[in-house]
Amino acid sequence: MEKTGARPEVARIALIGGLVVFLAAPALLLATGNGTIQPSADSDKRLSLWGAVIPALAGILLVRAIPLRAPSSPAKVDDRRALRRQAGALALIAFVWPLALFLVSMAGQQTLVRDVWGLAKPLVFLVLPLILLRTLRPQGKPDPFRLTWRSRQTWQWLAPIPAVLVFGWLYVLGPFAPPLPTAEDYPDPVYLAVVATLTFFTANVLEEVFFRGMLQTRLEALFGRWPGILLTSLLFAWLHLPTHGQGSLPLTLGAIVAFQGFFGLFTGYLWSRYRNLWAPIAAHTAMNTVPLLLM
Repeated sequence: MEKTGARPEVARIALIGGLVVFLAAPALLLATGNGTIQPSADSDKRLSLWGAVIPALAGILLVRAIPLRAPSSPAKVDDRRALRRQAGALALIAFVWPLALFLVSMAGQQTLVRDVWGLAKPLVFLVLPLILLRTLRPQGKPDPFRLTWRSRQTWQWLAPIPAVLVFGWLYVLGPFAPPLPTAEDYPDPVYLAVVATLTFFTANVLEEVFFRGMLQTRLEALFGRWPGILLTSLLFAWLHLPTHGQGSLPLTLGAIVAFQGFFGLFTGYLWSRYRNLWAPIAAHTAMNTVPLLLM
């Protein structure tokens, strides 16, 4: 395990615990006869468990096969206390917001959850985190984890391309891919354009900025590369708790880990290896937007 500023036993617990959850989730679905899952609460299509897991694992293997990689931690952090505060504040946002919406939906307010879900995302996952990060940054010093949209090396742009393309093909057109949406699903082209545009900014871009660029970077600096990726992926899966219900809570938890969690492993590994935020955004776009464009 890479050297970190956290106690070794904490990083080890995060690593082993995360691996156990990711192995248990698909095992639970298969053991209960739920080999297909519902991608979202507003979709009547079914996605094979393998259609969620195989593209992510194939992408991870391709990323691993390319020897080029960025340093695990993009900057040396002297103020570990400030780093822990920043990471804790971001993790708290990632945990509390989905839980609050889930409790609201359990109270019979599903419509309210759908209305608030997209509209509040910029405030919850961009404005609030930026305020907290600025407030909790090391005193008298710039934030060493400040995001940049520019990659210094050409390889950081080229190296992710094979993994993103293979993931996109397997997820959208592969043997386990779900049926593509049709004009019957989106009869109004204006509505389709609005939905696709909002999804691109609030999910493809905003979720990657928060979960990978802000949260994972700091968790990696605290615990190491893979513990940071695993913890962030689980919190990313938790984000979908209010909108990806499968009938019972255990099945819902298993489904969001198998569906969104494995996707988070792939995009998290992309970010960790290449430190180019456009790579996970491209993978997110392949999953959310490309099927709409292929209609």
